Amino acid sequence: MEGVATFGKSLKYELQIKRHSGVNQLGGVFVSGRPLPDTTRQKIIELAHSGARPCDISRILQVSNGCVSKILGRYYETGSIRPRAIGGIKTPRWLRKKFVRKISQFKRECPSIFAWEIRDRLISEGICSSENIPSNWK
Repeated sequence: MEGVATFGKSLKYELQIKRHSGVNQLGGVFVSGRPLPDTTRQKIIELAHSGARPCDISRILQVSNGCVSKILGRYYETGSIRPRAIGGIKTPRWLRKKFVRKISQFKRECPSIFAWEIRDRLISEGICSSENIPSNWK
């Protein structure tokens, strides 16, 4: 990647490429375990808006078809091109405590309650939304 002018986050990405990179079957460079840079994600969206098919976008940008489909799917679902968080806990501590208190209450009231019933009650009682329900319950 020598001779390529990079700025900001893309410079960090370029440095990561030199350390832990690979080349996919299409000839594109990737960093294992890291999301695509925002510039590439934006190009995927722009090409899709201009009418290009996912398989064509994949070939043009040298990104796997699965990656293109996943990014487009998330964009159409949420309107965001940003990748999801990598690792860690995605709900704030105060919200997790609130979940645990409510779930404990539901289990005391009805010990045989199913997980899907707890999930539905958390949403219907406004404790959380389908957006911030714990990820393993989606």
